[in-house]
Amino acid sequence: MSADQDKSADSPPQFAASSCRLGALTKRSQIDFEIDFFERILSRDPNYVEVLANLGELFSKKGWHRRALQADQRLAQLRPRDPVVAYNLACSYAVLNQTVEALEALRSAVEAGYEDLDHLLRDPDLARLHSHPEYVRLVQELDGSAVKTRVV
Repeated sequence: MSADQDKSADSPPQFAASSCRLGALTKRSQIDFEIDFFERILSRDPNYVEVLANLGELFSKKGWHRRALQADQRLAQLRPRDPVVAYNLACSYAVLNQTVEALEALRSAVEAGYEDLDHLLRDPDLARLHSHPEYVRLVQELDGSAVKTRVV
């Protein structure tokens, strides 16, 4: 028996178990690792805003839109006047084809101070809303306020 074979035969069982865990860990994606990490933090502190925001983004990247919506809804409860939170909530509703809710959240975002018209027009999450009259009104309002801001 070679020296290497002798070492593996005498290896304690915990080394073999940790080796298996390491193999499973390397097969996981970075996003999966981050989701697991943030969910563990959230289990200890369910009101951790930054963690919820990160999870919402990661869920969206994975295509887990219902879970992203849940994170965004929770964030909207914790930060009801945050324009970016309301905007992200609108996006989550829109990708799930919940048009009424998406437009309400988008209206809340604008009323709370959301101003990034260029992003709103290019965001693929909101593409389903582009032909809706309320979306058109919101764009016109933002466009009008952008003109006023530049003139003043």
